[in-house]
Amino acid sequence: MSGYQFDFTEHGPYGAAMRLLRDSDLRGKVVLDLGCGAAAVAAPLTGLGATYVGLDVDEDAVTKATERGIEAHAIDLTADSLLADLRAVVGERPVAAVLCLDVLEHVTEPSQVLAAVTELTTVNPEAELVVSIPNVGHLDIAARVLVGHWDVTESGLLDRTHLRFFTDRSLSELMNAAGWYEAAREDFRLPESDQHWAGHPVFERGTNIGALLELVRAGADEHGTVNQFVRRYHRGLPRRREQQLPEQPFATVVVRTTGTRPDTLTDVLCCLAAQTTLDFEVVLVAHDVDSTVPLQQLVDQFEGNIARRVRIVPCTGGTRAHAANAGLDAARGDYVVFLDDDDLVTANWVENIRDGAQTHPGMVVRWFAAEQRRVWLEPGKRAKHAAVGPLTATYATEFDFLRHLRQNETPFHCFAFPRVLATLGMRFTENLTVCEDWDFLVRAASLCGVFDTGEMTSIYNKWGSKNSSDLIATDEWQAMRTMIHVSMDAKPILLPPGSVRGVDVLLAELEEARRTISAQRAELEATRQSLNDYREVADNAHRALAELRSSTSWKASAPIRAAGSLARRIRNR
Repeated sequence: MSGYQFDFTEHGPYGAAMRLLRDSDLRGKVVLDLGCGAAAVAAPLTGLGATYVGLDVDEDAVTKATERGIEAHAIDLTADSLLADLRAVVGERPVAAVLCLDVLEHVTEPSQVLAAVTELTTVNPEAELVVSIPNVGHLDIAARVLVGHWDVTESGLLDRTHLRFFTDRSLSELMNAAGWYEAAREDFRLPESDQHWAGHPVFERGTNIGALLELVRAGADEHGTVNQFVRRYHRGLPRRREQQLPEQPFATVVVRTTGTRPDTLTDVLCCLAAQTTLDFEVVLVAHDVDSTVPLQQLVDQFEGNIARRVRIVPCTGGTRAHAANAGLDAARGDYVVFLDDDDLVTANWVENIRDGAQTHPGMVVRWFAAEQRRVWLEPGKRAKHAAVGPLTATYATEFDFLRHLRQNETPFHCFAFPRVLATLGMRFTENLTVCEDWDFLVRAASLCGVFDTGEMTSIYNKWGSKNSSDLIATDEWQAMRTMIHVSMDAKPILLPPGSVRGVDVLLAELEEARRTISAQRAELEATRQSLNDYREVADNAHRALAELRSSTSWKASAPIRAAGSLARRIRNR
């Protein structure tokens, strides 16, 4: 740790570390500062009543601290004798806290340092551990790597003396494995770190690529702008990492139900039981259901090949999107697909998804549906409902991203997406009362692209007046559509290959339509002008005739006109 002379500031990581200890019982107890350097936190800790003890491998730093009246000792944190050395320094004094501020990243085996701290504090189980560790997951480092740079510096996130690098997840795993569990945090955020490249479009949030990179990073977790993780831990039992993960199916089929349509839900489970591949699980989301017992009884009626694949997940309150998120959270499959409790699928539905995912990994897999009109039958009939009319290909057979920006052409049970999207922050928007599937599909398609299998493996049942599209008011659909467009406009969107040609065609059609409309407007205007001219001529003629009829000469010549009229009648006999 030699050469580090960081000063204490209230607004920096060290200030955050002190605030985490502000409410701790430090009076008359030792606070060990491992890798203390210039002992920057000695004064504030002494002010809190603690007995400060600094430890560092740099004997020169230890000497300087001692000369300032600070207790300090030379200790090598990588030595096999670390635990014994720590015990020799502490003696019989009670330990309130151990600090590792900018330390663990400088040792080859931080777990060994933590193990020694854990053992040391066995006699003081209430002792706390406070760490400050650089975040290698900072957005600026991601941007550097993206443009081919890993720039080691004298200090900062990529300090040349750093031997280990941590993200939020790896830090938590390290601490939990050593028996330390987070009690509080005050992470030090720095939107522009020492790795920021000012003026570079990948780094600037105002550029398209910069905004997109920020969007992806922010979706993964909330630590993209954290420069230092500053956290306080308490003791607990070490957590062992599971060696064997539970069996992971290829697909998770999420079925949302309110429990009011057991007959159609039975049909759905029959479709799933008949699948040509059984490499899937079913997450049955019971949304606002008083009791899941009837659902479990319904599931238990099926043979083991499907019943054992069904997990019932209760969900209370919220919109349909809330239930969708509950299913997404419970999913374990590589791909996730949704199936409403009143729609149907063919026997090769899952197989079609699997084949598409194998040939085009990481992409959204899509197929198309036929529409089937169905009616509920009168009570007493053997069947509760029946199909009326043929299957019709109402929905688009191929995915068009640009058309989907305007309206949805893909039913919910006609696309599957990689579950890993959830780790990028992809969720169903819960303030949407409808159209949550369309919103999710467009966002997923923008990131992943879409592979069309070209197969028709879904049937969308149209239930007449009982269909959801008929039960929801038109203005609500329009309001949700507007909300989705506003959300889309707030962030950059990736267009798939071929979109330039598609946009060009649309713009050409728009320009031609505008020219046609402009010409028609000009022609209409000319017609209106001609009509006005004719109207003016007619009005002038009517005025002249009226003036003539009211003149003296017209009245004086009346006998002559009468005689002429009589002569014409006699001649025509």
